Amino acid sequence: MNELPKNMQDRYEIRDGFIINKGCTDPAIFAAMESIKADMLREAAERKAIREGRLATSGQWGVWNISDRH
Repeated sequence: MNELPKNMQDRYEIRDGFIINKGCTDPAIFAAMESIKADMLREAAERKAIREGRLATSGQWGVWNISDRH
């Protein structure tokens, strides 16, 4: 999303991928944005490690051969 719809451009802006009030200077908002970005990066790294098999999920390791035949 590179640009806001016309009806939102007078009140909001996109900054660092987040939609915020235009002209916002509240440091708490920017601290929250940085915290959210850090969480997103950490979660992405964890998902990548799980997919690559470098991190266990729920203690379940190994290959499970599941079949409906006995």
